[in-house]
Amino acid sequence: MTHLEIGQVTPRSGPVGNLLLLAGCVAAVLVAPGIGVKLAVLLLILAVARAFTGSILIFARKLRFVAVFSLVLFVSQALSIHIGRVVLWGSITDQGLVSGAEMALRFLVILSSSMLFVVLTDPDELTHVLIRAGIPYRFGFVLSLALRFVPFFSQELSRVREAQRLRGIVFSYRRPSEVRRAIYYTFVPVLVSGLVRVDAVTMSMKGRAFGTDKRRTWSRPLRWTGADTLFLVLSATLAVVSLLARRFQWA
Repeated sequence: MTHLEIGQVTPRSGPVGNLLLLAGCVAAVLVAPGIGVKLAVLLLILAVARAFTGSILIFARKLRFVAVFSLVLFVSQALSIHIGRVVLWGSITDQGLVSGAEMALRFLVILSSSMLFVVLTDPDELTHVLIRAGIPYRFGFVLSLALRFVPFFSQELSRVREAQRLRGIVFSYRRPSEVRRAIYYTFVPVLVSGLVRVDAVTMSMKGRAFGTDKRRTWSRPLRWTGADTLFLVLSATLAVVSLLARRFQWA
């Protein structure tokens, strides 16, 4: 998933507000005990995704692997913890179910909030914020470039698999030899495409004399928007609620 891949962000938020929302969501699920706060944070993430990306279904579809792994965590915790009152099938206890639900929700919230941050945040603007915070712009550019290459490899992998299907190449993953063959015919083209793109970026940077000046200029300044204020309020609210939940042991 890339920046603005799901839909048009309206209204647009800045990297600072997005980072505050991410920090608030992660801190809330790590600090607050019980299931209620974690479930509320997950619903908040889905609501923000619906309001700012335009399609909650596409965002949820991107999280299907995360949801499946969260379900695996829930089942494993429910089957492994035998403390408490037995409620199902003679071995599953209420404490096991609660512990499994907490772990699954914690994992789901952290991954979904991170994905929402990637969707809403422009890598160039994030680099701008880091450089203004004191990080050398060469290191900030490395981060920006890495964020741009992650979706590139994902898209290139999709193109390679589509080309294989058009040519009638089908791999069976039941035998180790087929797995090695699939890795070879998939990994090598993606790696070569990545190296070609890296070479093109390197030549472009050399042509523009990147790194010769110690200062970095920007074509457009960052502005604090109403969406950033909203995310600031949500982050502060999550912090207060999580601390109250921990203080009074809300379930």
